[in-house]
Amino acid sequence: MVTRAETTDATMARAHLGDLLARARYGGWRFVIQQRGEPAAVLMGYQDYTTLIELLEDLEDIRDMLESAGEPARPLRDYLAEREQPGAEV
Repeated sequence: MVTRAETTDATMARAHLGDLLARARYGGWRFVIQQRGEPAAVLMGYQDYTTLIELLEDLEDIRDMLESAGEPARPLRDYLAEREQPGAEV
């Protein structure tokens, strides 16, 4: 699917919402909706959104793995015990 992006103002988006939804859902379009000349929201198809969220979650997992590289492993019971202590930052 080819991804297309377009910027539109909120008044036009409100007037043509059905068309924008169809273009986002079936055509792969993404719309940046502006309010008073500033970006306010993004409209995209749901499939596009779920793909983006899954990618973001994968990247967060990779970041967490890289940040924890070299840290010694510890038993789960030790970690859970530390969480139970008041004021503990685990």
